[in-house]
Formats: sequence, structure tokens, C-alpha cells
Amino acid sequence: MRAENSEKWLISVCGLNCAKCDIYQAGHGNDKLMNEIIEWFKKERNETVKPEQIRCEGCRGPLDVHWSPDCKMMLCAKKQGLQHCFQCKDFPCTILNKFSLDGTAHHKRTVENMKKMKEIGIGAWIAEQKRKGQSLFCP
Repeated sequence: MRAENSEKWLISVCGLNCAKCDIYQAGHGNDKLMNEIIEWFKKERNETVKPEQIRCEGCRGPLDVHWSPDCKMMLCAKKQGLQHCFQCKDFPCTILNKFSLDGTAHHKRTVENMKKMKEIGIGAWIAEQKRKGQSLFCP
């Protein structure tokens, strides 16, 4: 499965681009991805998932429509009133470092990306990523 490339950027608490996520796109009208995700759950996990369960509004959306409502980084940022981990005095913290080293390919770049976002600002970082052609899933 792979989310379609789009120009939308929705930077999460941890620095991923929610708008490029398969779950986010499936829940926002990408029926092809929705069907692929449902089939993946059947095949890989022997679980039946209904379309209405495949919803996520990103980190700033309500937890009842969030794919990972128990995300430690998101809950920590909300508790502290922060929009992004790099705004925290403890950045990068143990939770974020553990996430970036969990073996998931796109998680590896979160700390590096957020250091740059902190340095130049999110808008400038997104513009830089677009110039580099990095508008892929979870840049």
C-alpha cells in the first residue's frame, strides 16, 4: 500500500506528514487505499476492519478518530500544550528517540527533520522538502 502523492502537508507532533499516510488518505476519500487496507488486515492479521474504523484526523484531531490514540508523543505534546516535539525543552527526548529507532523506515528521519524545522521553521522546511522532491509518505 502506498498513499498517493499530493501537495498537502499536515505535520504531526513528531514531524511526520499525516497527509501522506495511507490511513489518513483512506479516511479522506481514497477508496482504493481503503480497500487495500481492509484486505491487508484480513490477510496479514486475520482481522475484519470496517471502513469507518480506518479514520484519522492527525495529531490535532479528536482522539476518537485517531489511528493511534495512545501515541506517547502526541499525548505528551497535548499535555504540555505544544504543537510539535521540537518545541519541548527536552527535545529530543527518550520517547522520540525510541520512536525514531523502532525499525520503521520513515520514523528514522523524525528527529533529524524536527531539528531542521526548529532551526528554520516549518514553512521553510516544507518549502525545502518540496524543492528536494521529498513530498513522499511521511517525509
